[in-house]
Amino acid sequence: MRLFRPLAGVLACLTLLSAAHAAHAADAPTDPLRLVPAQADFFLEVKQPRRLLSGGPAADLIAAARALPPLQEAYDSTTARRLYQLLAYLEKELGAPWPELLDRLASGGAVVAGRLGQDAAPALLVVQGGDEALAKKFFALALTVLEQELARQESKEHVERRTYRDCEGASVGKDLHLAVAGSALLVSNKEEALKLALDLHYDGPEKSLARADKVVAAGKLLPPGPLARLWVNLDVAHQSPQGKDLFTSPRNDATVTVLIGGILDVVGRAPYVAAGLYEEKNGFLMTVRLPAGYEGASADLAVHAPPPAGPGALPPLRPKGVLFSTSFTLDLGKFWEERAKLFSAQNAKSFEEFDQRSAPFLVGARLSQLLTQAGARHRLVAANRAPVGYKTKPGQNVPASAFVTEMRKPDEFAKSIDAILRGAALLAGTQLKLKLVEETYAGHKVVGYRFPEDAKVPQDTDNLRFNFSPCFVRVGNQMAFCSTLEFAREIVDLLEKEAKEPPAKASRAATRTRLFSAGAAEALRAAEDQLVSQFVLSQAVTLPEAREQLKTILGLVRRLGTLDAETVYEAKQLRYDFRLSLGQ
Repeated sequence: MRLFRPLAGVLACLTLLSAAHAAHAADAPTDPLRLVPAQADFFLEVKQPRRLLSGGPAADLIAAARALPPLQEAYDSTTARRLYQLLAYLEKELGAPWPELLDRLASGGAVVAGRLGQDAAPALLVVQGGDEALAKKFFALALTVLEQELARQESKEHVERRTYRDCEGASVGKDLHLAVAGSALLVSNKEEALKLALDLHYDGPEKSLARADKVVAAGKLLPPGPLARLWVNLDVAHQSPQGKDLFTSPRNDATVTVLIGGILDVVGRAPYVAAGLYEEKNGFLMTVRLPAGYEGASADLAVHAPPPAGPGALPPLRPKGVLFSTSFTLDLGKFWEERAKLFSAQNAKSFEEFDQRSAPFLVGARLSQLLTQAGARHRLVAANRAPVGYKTKPGQNVPASAFVTEMRKPDEFAKSIDAILRGAALLAGTQLKLKLVEETYAGHKVVGYRFPEDAKVPQDTDNLRFNFSPCFVRVGNQMAFCSTLEFAREIVDLLEKEAKEPPAKASRAATRTRLFSAGAAEALRAAEDQLVSQFVLSQAVTLPEAREQLKTILGLVRRLGTLDAETVYEAKQLRYDFRLSLGQ
């Protein structure tokens, strides 16, 4: 609605103000959670607005990104100019530059809170300052701006000034309510929610979210000193009909159990989830934590998490030009061994019947045999590679990839897989005329297939098939399935080197993932011609300008460094850590 635009502008100015230097107001800032009613189901709190919005270690990177034409256009837009004009007006009327205004208006941070599971659920914004006189002056100025804008728009809505327990307030229609309580500014979509917050201001924080047991426990679960933190009460999800289906084990949906059964087991037992964002020397850490782990777990967790006393995921593979590498635990054998606990009676019976019929399709083996022969630790990796092995070049390069799985019974599993894949290739060969290629590399037998270059495939107009020569190779107790024969050789070298090195310290992580910005930049560079053409057509720039823009983008992407993600299950906790380490 247009009547909310002036308010949005005022709040946006407050957000811009929060990019200033650290607060040094005379009055100590107060926790804004003290004004959030305990009935709230979630809150997002920005504890250190300056450090968060200034970018911290990423400040130079953000500044460099602003030079890109699309962002320049955004900064030069009419909306942005009006926002800067409003900011200048506020500075003039309040008699101080915006860094100082921030120190006094939002020194205690800000919090957004609300209820879940309802239409038009109550929501509340609290901006906590340290200067009561300035807060009242800002509030009065904001109302004046709002009245002028409504008049200019000839809106039927108007600002209705009110007082509640000696607090100045105002309403615009039914869905916008504002007040100033001491040095705190409050905004809500429900009048009742605003009054509850004002009651806390006068009566004390005993019935506020700041004193709620779950919120206090979440504060202890997270590391100290976050830039921002999020808290969500999971009771709403647990009590919903959909939640009861998801969090009850065994559940009717077997696919959900296979994919995310372990996570659902923990979420179903945890009373809340908490997350925090932290600044580090060369980047940022975001951690998500739930107060539930191995203790009291169902069979679902044993499939997706390493055993409490056993090793976790293997180190991710790092070939040259790596884009993405992940390592995870998934005990496939438990899907068969614990089927009565994991699946409903009907699904378990269907699983058993399929297993009995699977031998003809699996060249004599049965699905249950393959699952129990396979191991619990797996790795997936993708890397930039120019297609080789073919004279015909594809219209677009596809990164090489490999899936490496540990085997519990290497001889039996390798024998079964060899027969299955050869049979599948034989059937596919009738359509694609695949050519079998067998070679020995570093003492290991590599079995692969190449596409004939003299055969026409109408469906593949861009010759994408010539990015692939699918193959598999066994290295000790690990089986690697690779997209190209050439990449398989490199994977063999990595596995051989890994086997000869002293064992690394065992990880407790269930998943370990790393994304590499250098690899992403190289992938973009490989598509240079297509990207430059797109810039020329979409932005109406010259060819040299487009190439210079791409060069800037590649530099920015490289500077993103690496993003690491790790999942760790502990006795009473599940922890997800995401760490961005910026490059130079």
